[in-house]
Amino acid sequence: MGLKQRTLTKPVRNRLAGYLLAIALSALAVIVRFASDRLLPPGFPFLTFFPAVILTAFLAGRGPAVLSAALSLLAAWYFFIEPLGSFTLNAPVATALAFFATVLLVDILLIHGLQQRQEKLVESQRELAAMAEQRTLLFKELQHRVANNLASISAMLRLQRRQIERDPAVALGVLGSADARIELMGRVHRQLYDPAAHGLSLPDQIAKVVQQAQDVAGATDVTIFVEAVDARIAVDRLMTLMLLITEVLNNSMSHAFDEGQPGEVVLRLERVAGKRLCLTISDNGRGSCPEPAEPKPWRGLGTTIIQGLAMQLGGTLTIDGSSGMTTVLEFPEEV
Repeated sequence: MGLKQRTLTKPVRNRLAGYLLAIALSALAVIVRFASDRLLPPGFPFLTFFPAVILTAFLAGRGPAVLSAALSLLAAWYFFIEPLGSFTLNAPVATALAFFATVLLVDILLIHGLQQRQEKLVESQRELAAMAEQRTLLFKELQHRVANNLASISAMLRLQRRQIERDPAVALGVLGSADARIELMGRVHRQLYDPAAHGLSLPDQIAKVVQQAQDVAGATDVTIFVEAVDARIAVDRLMTLMLLITEVLNNSMSHAFDEGQPGEVVLRLERVAGKRLCLTISDNGRGSCPEPAEPKPWRGLGTTIIQGLAMQLGGTLTIDGSSGMTTVLEFPEEV
């Protein structure tokens, strides 16, 4: 609808074509005025020139309309104002010409103002349509991510229910861990989908998530160092990466150090060959004991969550607990 309105108001956009149209319409006004001269009583020298100027203003804009007005004024003065065939100027002629020029100028300015207002209206409609489309896309994306997050929470609760079934004594601890994970997931979700955060670089995004994870865990004695490249990662994959980072940090802050013991965690994200990224998170805590000869029939919940998130990123995960705990994830920057 907006494009049709713009075409009707000013279809001639080329400047040369607009000025040629002004000359043509002015010439046509002269011809029509001569043809109708016998039908008109004396005293109507400007009659056919008003439509020519107004039509030029609508079709080609202000500049060509001014040219048409100037040509019309000269033609009416020379051909249709006594004495004919001359540019004689006296008080009555000057008054008539001034009146004609004033009316044309007002008409041109009014038409130009209306065209400007209409073009702004069309542009506003276009922007509103683009905003509505963007809002619809964001809403669909948000629905998709919320559904995925709810599915992740459901899967996590099922895993923790199994832990409680195996050992009911750990129920309170498991519920507390679930509560912390869900709270942290909500914080990460709000951060990544906050419009004000879209301009943040990846290192800044990671730093904010690290701070939130530390706040939720209450690990004031643990110092976390962050060093990350500013990679471009789609929001859905970024969400997965941030959840993996928070889970690894949560494991380190919860299990690597004795209560009140100061510790350090180093997080490094760097580019490696083949347009891939390598995330390394290491702590100087107690590490882990060697695996027993007979592996347990179940893995820790944190490890299970980390491995699931690594699979979503299409990456390869390595965990080494021989000297502190080191988690290395290599994954493609883009998919």
